[in-house]
Amino acid sequence: MIIIEYLYIATAAFCIGVGVYYHIKYGFDKSWMFYGIGIISAGMFGVRLLQRKNMERRENRK
Repeated sequence: MIIIEYLYIATAAFCIGVGVYYHIKYGFDKSWMFYGIGIISAGMFGVRLLQRKNMERRENRK
């Protein structure tokens, strides 16, 4: 499950990087989608991280 978290954060970093490149080269009209996908990926990373931490806490209580 940790691999999925790393994939989400890598996707977010890649999309934000490509978004910055496209923003500089072509303007915001061509880059907004990359920013959006990057923000969604970063959010999903946060959700998965919280889920994993909660699951680990529940397993440690037993």
